[in-house]
Amino acid sequence: MSRNPLYLKITKIRTATKLWCCLFIYALCALLPLQAQQTGKIQQKTKDKQEAAAYTPTAVIDTTSIAIGQQIELLISVSINPTDLVNFPEDPVGFLPLELVRSSSIDSLEYEGKLRLIKKYALTQFDSGTYIIPKQKVLVNNQLFFTGINQLRVTDVAVDTLVQNLYDIKPLTEVEKITTYEWLWQLLFALLGLAALVFAYLRMKHKRKLAAQNLVLPAYDRALLALDNLEKSKYLLKEEYKEYYSELTGIVRNFLEEEVHIAALESTTDQLIEKLELLTHAGALTLDPATIAQFKKILQTADLVKFAKSTPEMAVAEQDRSQLKQIVVKTKQAIAPPSEAEIAAAAASEAAQKAREINRSRKRKLVVGGLVISGIILGALGYYGPQNVWDTALRNPNKILLEKDWITSEYGVPAVTIETPEVLVRDLTTTLKEGELSLQKFSYTHPKGVLFIHLETKRFAAEEDPDFNALTEIGLKELESIGAKNIITKQENFEAQEGIKGMKTFGTADFKVGNQSSMTKEDYILLYFGGKGYVQSVSMRWIDGDPYAAEISEKIMRSIAFEKITENKKP
Repeated sequence: MSRNPLYLKITKIRTATKLWCCLFIYALCALLPLQAQQTGKIQQKTKDKQEAAAYTPTAVIDTTSIAIGQQIELLISVSINPTDLVNFPEDPVGFLPLELVRSSSIDSLEYEGKLRLIKKYALTQFDSGTYIIPKQKVLVNNQLFFTGINQLRVTDVAVDTLVQNLYDIKPLTEVEKITTYEWLWQLLFALLGLAALVFAYLRMKHKRKLAAQNLVLPAYDRALLALDNLEKSKYLLKEEYKEYYSELTGIVRNFLEEEVHIAALESTTDQLIEKLELLTHAGALTLDPATIAQFKKILQTADLVKFAKSTPEMAVAEQDRSQLKQIVVKTKQAIAPPSEAEIAAAAASEAAQKAREINRSRKRKLVVGGLVISGIILGALGYYGPQNVWDTALRNPNKILLEKDWITSEYGVPAVTIETPEVLVRDLTTTLKEGELSLQKFSYTHPKGVLFIHLETKRFAAEEDPDFNALTEIGLKELESIGAKNIITKQENFEAQEGIKGMKTFGTADFKVGNQSSMTKEDYILLYFGGKGYVQSVSMRWIDGDPYAAEISEKIMRSIAFEKITENKKP
């Protein structure tokens, strides 16, 4: 059955319409999330911009124009949330070309839930001109923000010469030196130190003298003397029984060590008594058993006092001392006479003892002498200073030159009067150049190469003023010709005696001194003076860092006086 063509056409249109509707709906469903994502990004950017704008710090100055040396106040502020962390600029370099004088502590203000932080800076400038205060860095939550720039004008101080007269710089005024007594305190300190050393030496000498006197006495006499001195002691009055019995038994044990020649100090009571009994049986001692028993009883009492803290009666302690004195006497009498071998050994021992005493005496003298010399050295260091003493001891050549008698002489024509540590020697090998009427050179070179002085006078046929800049260039080239490297140059006007003005060029350079392979840094000065038709010059070099050489150069410069040639003076 055939269908109506109109119906078929309407059906196709419906089908196409449905298809397009489906495609539109699908596209719409796909685009809606993208549109939402894009909208979210735009909102986030807007929010970030708003937060950045909220954190933007501001910098304001209280004035845009100041005079030289005045101060301005730079105020930096930023609004933040109460929980935000802020770091204001603190580095003075960030405020250049202005100088940071001081910065205040951070102030805060609360406004509509926000916290406004304010920090003030005092800035200044000492040169006139227009300056830009650069952007300042402010960290908010570790995020960097910048302030704006500010422009500042610094003006000179206007001086009305009709109201305020101008005057020349005043000359140096000599001030009377204030008398101080620092040297006196240093001298007293050195003398007190020396007196303390002498006192210590005399005290030590006295003690050793007393000890030597005791050593000269025989052991028997020393034991009796010690027992008598023990009787005069205050041990018993102070109830110091342990100390009393320790010294009492020690005296007797030392006596036995030296006279009987037994190890009494290291032996116990029983061991000591046993040794005495053996010597008695051997015939070396003739002590009776009662004396040995009495000695043993006293030693046992001493052991109880020293180790068991026993406290005997005072009368018992005095009696023990008296009995021990009798035991010492009996023991001395009981000792068999020495043999010839023992006499020879004793003589050898005594000779050795004397030799040791002589050696000890020499050592003491050396020590005391060393202490006295040390005291003198310390006193000199305190009074003159370590560097001065060191340079004097090592004979610093420039120190010797500075302290010697100087010579004042006139050199050349026109004459240059100068004071130097040594006479300048004339150079006889000079030759005249074209246009020169006369040329005279004088110089001094230290044998060790620590100081160089050169003086030169010239007269020209042309009556023209000298070009000091050109002369300076020639002088620097002459330095290069003798091996100068790394030349640093400064220039300034210089005025000598009689008001004669000239040019001073000075600085440092590296030179080779003598046969050294390495370069030595030296200071140099080039002085040029002159007038129509003549030039006078003085140059000096010395080792850099030598205070004596620097003082020599200053003294020489202060002494320079030039003969000024008038224009109508004929050559």
